[in-house]
Amino acid sequence: MKVINILFNFKKSSHDNQILGVERCFIDYAKHLILNGDEVVSVMKSNMVYKTEVEKYSSGTLELKAFGQSDIFSILRLANLFFKFKADAIICHSGRAMFFARAARFLARQKTPIIAIDHGINSKKFLKADYVLTVNSYFSKELVKAGKSPETALVIPNMMEVPADFVAPVKTAFRNPIRIGSLGRLYPEKFFDKGIRAIAILRERGIECEFFIGGIGPMEDSLNALAKYLKVEKNFKILGWTTEKKAFFESIDIFILPSFGETFGIVLLEAMLYNTPIITSNSWGPDEIIEEAVDGLKVSKDDEEKMPELLADAIERLYRDQEFAKGLAVKAREKFFAKYSSDMVGKKLHETVKYIVDRSK
Repeated sequence: MKVINILFNFKKSSHDNQILGVERCFIDYAKHLILNGDEVVSVMKSNMVYKTEVEKYSSGTLELKAFGQSDIFSILRLANLFFKFKADAIICHSGRAMFFARAARFLARQKTPIIAIDHGINSKKFLKADYVLTVNSYFSKELVKAGKSPETALVIPNMMEVPADFVAPVKTAFRNPIRIGSLGRLYPEKFFDKGIRAIAILRERGIECEFFIGGIGPMEDSLNALAKYLKVEKNFKILGWTTEKKAFFESIDIFILPSFGETFGIVLLEAMLYNTPIITSNSWGPDEIIEEAVDGLKVSKDDEEKMPELLADAIERLYRDQEFAKGLAVKAREKFFAKYSSDMVGKKLHETVKYIVDRSK
């Protein structure tokens, strides 16, 4: 198949030029469609920090300024690509990408199916796409509620590459104090404050914990202030942006993801791969990834006041029964390779796009 893969966003340079979320998906789609025998041209805004990696994993690339809906020149250049390349499918990773793709398709007088990738929580944003791929079934159902046909609202989970030199860490007994870890942007919806309150609760129960967060963001000062207020500042540390994932997961006993709003949760896949017991909230993505008491523990995000105690209870449960914790990690790792490795998801992506192309003929 011939595929055009489009992302227009405004990312220039943040997080030390790390490639995040939507950008990672954009690159992974191109890479794994090509690995499955497809030809992919990737289209992006000019001067993106991930340009080199996009070029590495695409059959060809096109950079456009894509200022806004009045940028006729960019629309014409995209239409020219559509006309010459004659793609079987067009994949759009943003609302702006879909607008430009629909306008260019009209000018090129083509009927190539447009497939939108829904990375967020605005169900109505992609209703005009021919097909929508969501990262979890919750968003797929929300699209159907908003008016999308069930046959055109499909689910493709996010994927994660297994490092070439990967060796699963061997987890022995928990440390003393227990080391709890989280990864993510320091934003209010991540509910990292609940983790700080949980370690204060555990101290009252006679269980000492340390809590490390790998991430940066606007909540750093307030999280440090909360730890100081609760007198656990010596047990809490923000590590900054964390790229050495193997070292991070080897340094902790339990991984927690207490987010109120989490569309998927790539960090859960990392914890699963690195053999680390998981406690997560029941937010959209994590609720689908983790099965309660089978490959992790889940706590309700819906009662903010109670959540620190629920987290503390879950941490204590794993601390008191470390064989149970180890079993959860083993099951989670098995699930990762069965459902979320890039090889598995890449193959499913190729098959799904082929299904759409065949259905559209």
